[in-house]
Amino acid sequence: MSVVQETLTLRRELAGLAADPEWDVLARYDLLGKKPPQSLQERALRFARRLLAATGLIPPHVTKYPWRSTLKHVPVVEDVRALLIWAPGVRRDELRQACEDFSRRLKSNSALVPVLVTDVADFAYFSRLGWLVEYLPELSGEGRSYRERKRRYLAWRYRDALIVPVSAGLANEVEWGELMGLRC
Repeated sequence: MSVVQETLTLRRELAGLAADPEWDVLARYDLLGKKPPQSLQERALRFARRLLAATGLIPPHVTKYPWRSTLKHVPVVEDVRALLIWAPGVRRDELRQACEDFSRRLKSNSALVPVLVTDVADFAYFSRLGWLVEYLPELSGEGRSYRERKRRYLAWRYRDALIVPVSAGLANEVEWGELMGLRC
């Protein structure tokens, strides 16, 4: 399968996951949702919304706020777009090589901010890259897999990002240009 086909397949899969998010997880990690309402009217509306959400008639409240995928200590331009590099299941050496290739390609493009999704715990190396890393571990337990729940969350969180598989780092210039212009 070519890199372009692999990218289209990955984007469709993540779009499907993002379309049906796990609302409990989104509501649980909504930082601004815990902020107390200012007025009596806002409190009444929030109470009614919670009541309707508890009965299952509507999804729970998730505050709409922009998700900044940039790190505070890394200088970036104001208008940036996240480049989600999907790399679960990739071995450490292959991942490092792909990250070096992505770094080389992205040096000239300050409009893209890389976000790496991986199950490799190589945080010293990742911190030197200056990228945001979303760690996707395999944890066992009861109920649905944590990994699957976090995949759904990440698909929803980065639904507006430019998504590429880790193999895109090894793509030639023509394929890279095609990947950057693809719409799913």
